[in-house]
Amino acid sequence: MSKDESKSKATPPTRIIGAEGVVHQVFHEAYRESKASWVTGRPQPAVMTALSRGWFDAGPLLDLGCGTGENAVAIATARRELQILAVDAVPAAVDHAQALIASAALTERVRLEVADLRSFKPTESFGTVLDAGVLHVFSDRERADYLEMVASALRPGGTAIFIEFSDAETRPRGPRRLAHDEFSAALLQAGFKLDSIETARYETTVHPGGAEAWLVRAIR
Repeated sequence: MSKDESKSKATPPTRIIGAEGVVHQVFHEAYRESKASWVTGRPQPAVMTALSRGWFDAGPLLDLGCGTGENAVAIATARRELQILAVDAVPAAVDHAQALIASAALTERVRLEVADLRSFKPTESFGTVLDAGVLHVFSDRERADYLEMVASALRPGGTAIFIEFSDAETRPRGPRRLAHDEFSAALLQAGFKLDSIETARYETTVHPGGAEAWLVRAIR
């Protein structure tokens, strides 16, 4: 057996996640081991693009999968009247976000909640929902339920902003990759009107230049 063959057998190629989605425990382990590649210490560039377009002007805002809070802080800093509810399933991430929000003196306008987004049921209505990297982790079944929840959280005419990996990203590591037609069909099935879908980048610590992604705006 050659050296290359031995290496190949010892280290199988990294598989790209498919329709089964990402195992939920992965996120808890990533934060516990400080290996959350989506934590970059700054807001996603696509979030800043949406912010510059006024896509977060209608409040209150629901930030789903808020992680360590950089997106929520950037939006709240730029939109001084906006109330935000930021939700994540991982307590360690929410603790970090709480400290970041406190240091930015935003605790009166940015609330935090720990909740599993596979079963989360909002108790209030929102003008805007942000999903910066959540939809692309779900299985097909979970995705339909999740989008139904997002739609129910929005008041009529409200908007949802999604930033997710696209099928143009072929490098290993990361969540499942969504094709344009697949993404559009899922939104339409959930009762959304697709306002815009464009290419963007999802910044991580393991995808130099950012992963190929979609920036989507959908109307309830």
